[in-house]
Amino acid sequence: MTAGTTADLLLGLLAGLALGALHLLWLRRASALLGAGANTGALLAGAALRLAVVLAGFAAVAWVAMQPGLALIAALGGFVLARTLGLWRIRNKAR
Repeated sequence: MTAGTTADLLLGLLAGLALGALHLLWLRRASALLGAGANTGALLAGAALRLAVVLAGFAAVAWVAMQPGLALIAALGGFVLARTLGLWRIRNKAR
């Protein structure tokens, strides 16, 4: 494995972890507003904003990386890992 490949994998993994954590944080804040009778339009706009930020982050990873496919796979893995660990922590905290 070359240094460029390792750097792309590391870049993708770290970016995916950050995007997953940010997405889960914003999703948790939005779900807290559901019980408060928040405006439906505001919740939909927030969902669109979360999607746009995550997609822009993945696009930035693909643009910066020397091997975009490899970096995007690592970013997706990091995104899934962050969301899985975050949801696992939230579920176990409630017990």
